[in-house]
Amino acid sequence: MTNLVSFEDYDAVRVITLNHPNQHNPFNIDLENSIMHALQAADTDTTIDAIVVYGGKGRSFSVGGDFNEVKLLSGGEDVDRWIDRIMNLYSTVLKVKKPTIACIDGMAIGIGFQFAMMFDWRVIADTGVLIMPELKHGIGCTIGSSILAKICGYHAMKEIVYGCEPINAENALQYHLANEIYPQEHLLSHAIQRAKKLAEYPIVSFNNTKQAINKSMIDTLVLTTAESKETHRACFATKSAEQHFISILGEKY
Repeated sequence: MTNLVSFEDYDAVRVITLNHPNQHNPFNIDLENSIMHALQAADTDTTIDAIVVYGGKGRSFSVGGDFNEVKLLSGGEDVDRWIDRIMNLYSTVLKVKKPTIACIDGMAIGIGFQFAMMFDWRVIADTGVLIMPELKHGIGCTIGSSILAKICGYHAMKEIVYGCEPINAENALQYHLANEIYPQEHLLSHAIQRAKKLAEYPIVSFNNTKQAINKSMIDTLVLTTAESKETHRACFATKSAEQHFISILGEKY
């Protein structure tokens, strides 16, 4: 199997690049495990001071869950396991002690969008697009709504979740979904520079502040887990997303 992530060190900054065979980096269990392992390895590496996660040049950050896996969900305990996987992925990012930067090129959709929100700082390409389209495709958006309410507020969250519309880079900045915008060709270099700046802060003050900040997001994820399982069980049991899967994967999905 192709290595699903790769990494390269720029001085003391590790760039972890998602390397799914599909250029849009859909999340499946193997990619999730590869990302978590890479993050934990970088966090414990004493030669690394900060971490950048990147979708790859000319590729999407991530378009969300891999429909080849998601289509198999029946609405039972398999949904619970899937939600637990997602929560574990998000919590792994939040628990990294070192500064983390999401470098968002291409599209970040659904789970990919939510994953990006777990990072300390987010830089987006001027051509980047964020989308939370779950509702129009028959999939619950309880996790996404909880995350967005924490990041950009209740009313903005409702606009995004109910609107299901693409959010361009400028609007991502206004919603506080991104911290900086750069031309696509310079995106990664600026992400690395931002990582170096964050890594200049004294370790103890940064780590303790980050832990306090991220605790509230971790608590939010824990609180929404049971409700999210119930919501997604109902959606997948009624096959409300079936037409969307067919449109992506074809009639024989």
